[in-house]
Amino acid sequence: MRTTSHHRPLHVGSTGNRVQKVEERLKSAGYLKGAADDRFDAKTARAVVAYKRDNGWEGKPQGVVGERMDHSLKRTSTGTTPTAQASQTGGSESKGKTPSQLKGATYNVERDRNPQDVKKWLGDFAKKNKLDFIQLQEINGYHKALENIPGYHLVTFPGAKDHGETGILVKDSLLQGQKTSIQGEGGGWTTVRGGHAPPRAATAVKLAGWLQVVSAHQPPSVDWKGGEPVGPKNRVSTYKSLSEKLLGFANRKIAKNPDEGLLIGGDWNEPASTKGKWSPGWIAQQAGMKTHGGVESHGHGKIDYAMSYGCKVSNVRSGPTGGSDHNIVMYTVSRPKGKG
Repeated sequence: MRTTSHHRPLHVGSTGNRVQKVEERLKSAGYLKGAADDRFDAKTARAVVAYKRDNGWEGKPQGVVGERMDHSLKRTSTGTTPTAQASQTGGSESKGKTPSQLKGATYNVERDRNPQDVKKWLGDFAKKNKLDFIQLQEINGYHKALENIPGYHLVTFPGAKDHGETGILVKDSLLQGQKTSIQGEGGGWTTVRGGHAPPRAATAVKLAGWLQVVSAHQPPSVDWKGGEPVGPKNRVSTYKSLSEKLLGFANRKIAKNPDEGLLIGGDWNEPASTKGKWSPGWIAQQAGMKTHGGVESHGHGKIDYAMSYGCKVSNVRSGPTGGSDHNIVMYTVSRPKGKG
């Protein structure tokens, strides 16, 4: 008679090599800070809960690693996902091959809308335009609705300092296991309603095996004089911090994965013409990336929506607002010939 052996669940107090492997995978996926050792402590448990929340666990996830979590972490660490299909995407490859062209968009959803209205409009728009991914901003309060768009998966980090303010809606067949939150530092700021806005974070995910996509949203109310950001002290501080974190992320990715494409985009709250340290143009210049912009949107000029490395961004165009005060901006991302 054949039997199947199962490992006992890991929890706070567990020790050993399995714990270290789990922590290494959590750290690689961006959920665990500090060293990976062989002790399962409260910090490990919090990382496990955050991972489960972002990867489909329903209800109230527990800080315990069982068989399902173990298998999920192994797939994440190896990047094992279903083969990307091109039949319903912007890719032109035949079935079973990785698409060399992806259709993307960036969209600031805007706060205080009906989540179901957002879900319906965004889902219908993505399907109609055969979008492979959408970089999203201001999605606090919309997570549950956006997670239920058929054919797509929402990548966001509710456990981040900004509670998942940015995210990326990804076509199911293109999703890779590598995703992370790029955390800005600082004290945050006071909102117009008198509440607290924490430092922003950016969401990153790898798609189709060759493109790293980042959705970013810089803090508002920061202006520029003489090449320097000016405005409320805390907003300027978090602006600088997130810009530096994005630059560091870009430099690491380009150095370690020169054959992969990198696309950073979103609502910068700054026009493409902004010059000076910590501006979108500064990030692109320092990282050796190209900028793409010039699309009129929501009455505040031409926005530098995207910067790229190792890929071609073309056909940048503005679409409807869909109920937001921001237009959705679409584009095509192509992998250079001879890559992959």
